[in-house]
Amino acid sequence: MSSIKIGSIIIIAGSVLFIIAAFSPISRIFGIPAPERKLEIILSAPNQWITAQIFFALGALVTVAGLSIVTYSFRNQPFSVLLNISVAILFIGASLWIWHVYLRAVDPQLFTDRGIPVWYFATYTFLTQIGLAFFGIALLRTGLQNWVGWMMIGSMGFFFVLTIIFRDMPPFVYYIVTLITGVMLYRAGPLLKS
Repeated sequence: MSSIKIGSIIIIAGSVLFIIAAFSPISRIFGIPAPERKLEIILSAPNQWITAQIFFALGALVTVAGLSIVTYSFRNQPFSVLLNISVAILFIGASLWIWHVYLRAVDPQLFTDRGIPVWYFATYTFLTQIGLAFFGIALLRTGLQNWVGWMMIGSMGFFFVLTIIFRDMPPFVYYIVTLITGVMLYRAGPLLKS
């Protein structure tokens, strides 16, 4: 099995982990405005809350690991520099995200009181958008169907605008994009310029 296929399987796995966390029953609290109600729900299901945070963290980390393996597959190509920059940006963003979900797992009160510094999530959001857009630009040069690269670039631009307007963006949307990308990379596998 080629390293592109292995990387794409890991991208798919990470994306699925994140999406499972985002749509787990405990994640309904993100739509509840009242902090007291949020905390009540979390404290009534602490194991669900911690499990969801673990899946959120693993989803981000595993996805970046898969993107790193795909990047390594293209190490001899001129666009590999762009892929390496993309993965570095995504890794920094994922590290901030992991710290953010760690804090909300160990101190739900801090989370519901909005005591976690906003910059962790905000920086993760923008770094993920930038990193995935760069990855999409590089994908345009791989031989993969061009719509995949344009989907990554366009969706990240769209999400950036929405983030500016609404001052928030549910992060699962990035992992829908990486899931589609992972599937397309898997399907194309050995046909790509590695």
